[in-house]
Amino acid sequence: MMPELDWDALTSICNHVRDVPTISSISLTCRTLRAVAAKRLLETHVVVLTDTRSILSFHQFVNADRTTRLPFVCRLRIDVLPGRIDEGTREEAVQSLLDLLQQATHLKSLVLPRPESTYRALGSEPRFLGVISHISTLRELALERRWAPNEEIVSNTPSRLRTLRVSLAILSDSDAWFLEPVPLYSLLERIAPTLEVLEVIGRPVAFDNRGSNSVVFPAMRSFRVVAVSHMTPIWTEDLVRMFPVLDGTLAFEGLHCPYKEAHRRVRELNRTSQLQKTWKSLDRVIGHVNVICMLGLSCPARHLMLDGICGHSKGQLGDALATIRPTHVKLSVDLSHGMHIFEGLLPPEVAPRLTHLVLFLSFCDYKSMLIDDDDLVDMKTAQWSAFLAEVMAALNGTRLTHLRIVLRCSITLDNWPSGSTPYSKDFLTAVRNVGEGPEGLASELMGAFPTLQYVFLTTTGDLNNDWVPPDASPPPFGPEEHASLVRQGQWLSSSGWRSVSGTPERLASDVEEELLEANDLILTKGDHSALQLRNPKSVTREITGWLMYD
Repeated sequence: MMPELDWDALTSICNHVRDVPTISSISLTCRTLRAVAAKRLLETHVVVLTDTRSILSFHQFVNADRTTRLPFVCRLRIDVLPGRIDEGTREEAVQSLLDLLQQATHLKSLVLPRPESTYRALGSEPRFLGVISHISTLRELALERRWAPNEEIVSNTPSRLRTLRVSLAILSDSDAWFLEPVPLYSLLERIAPTLEVLEVIGRPVAFDNRGSNSVVFPAMRSFRVVAVSHMTPIWTEDLVRMFPVLDGTLAFEGLHCPYKEAHRRVRELNRTSQLQKTWKSLDRVIGHVNVICMLGLSCPARHLMLDGICGHSKGQLGDALATIRPTHVKLSVDLSHGMHIFEGLLPPEVAPRLTHLVLFLSFCDYKSMLIDDDDLVDMKTAQWSAFLAEVMAALNGTRLTHLRIVLRCSITLDNWPSGSTPYSKDFLTAVRNVGEGPEGLASELMGAFPTLQYVFLTTTGDLNNDWVPPDASPPPFGPEEHASLVRQGQWLSSSGWRSVSGTPERLASDVEEELLEANDLILTKGDHSALQLRNPKSVTREITGWLMYD
């Protein structure tokens, strides 16, 4: 006689599974486990709705067992672009989506990456805005692109939000690019008591209102501003007053500033103010090296991610590393001012603490772009052996266990006046060869630094040509319509390696991605933007005597 199945044990096992294939396999076992698997799938995964098919299919799935499935619709991501809703079924799709939003009584997370595009794709359905504004169960709301009703939705939501990611690019009637604090405080004051994560997108906040009455966010753990702009002075005492228990992420992504005497004075005042009160510690700090240096943080942070590093900012980099004292570091370094950036890159008091390091290194030929800067290096002189020696010397004294190097080359061919190409063919060929055979570099790094357990290598690049007709005016005075950027070649190669008794063993690509995420070897939004290839293909062709991906 066959023993009876222990349904309680099987249900318990299913409730601890997260990967979709396994959950799907469980659902096919029998009718009894189908409901358990469906519940688990809805609990653990975001439902993504992008077009007519996905909306109608999910609506049908929920309605097939509405009583047991609807309560577990917890997280929705709605990203519908114009043209993705079939004209013949638009009304049905819109009604199905509205029905899901209205009937999902336990919806905790709603993400709209492009709310205005979605609104238009739904035929500018007026009920869409009203339904979103009246959901009362949300703990997370994301409106990630500018849309006029964003402010109205945030103002009217009855939900006790814990996470808010919102584009406020059009908040207030002010013509100023910087978002004044008063409109922001007015918008968020009602939900401030429960907010734990706040991300302001698209418009920087002017935190130069020293001493003003600001709203206090008593539960805020992480604060992030994402906008491409120059930064006004930031008074750290204002941030400490507004976010008294901040211990997660503090990020100012895309914001940058020069580092002049006025910014040095702000840093010193910020350092002084923290003698009285500051945070105990932060998990992650992200931003341009000059902005983070201006903050003058005196509390430690586990993970420091800095952009905008070049030969002119070594002092700011050293100050930030020495005061923040991280164990995990990501540095985006512009090599256009020469290899001397690697000399003393990691201060002696910082290097022994580091266990995880990401170096995002960029070779960009700014001279051929007619950028007037006397100390820009000539790319013709770059040599791979010298470059690698400088990188490895910079890592001396570290006890790294995880190292990720991303090397990006972006070359613009100079057609003025004689079609010269001011770059080192030998250097770019060497970089390309590393992409094709990275095991040698991984082995060299593991041999030089025995503590390394994992090495991740990425090489990427593009070769561009500014084509200008013969009758155009000399740059930079030629009419823009006479010039066009022709991308002739590009490549991208990535690999991950595990040390096995000091010998590199290549990782599968899916394992590589998992380890990068799990070990915080991640990149910033700016890094990802720089890595985007316009037309990546696996077809090779010869460009000026060497191979690149077209």
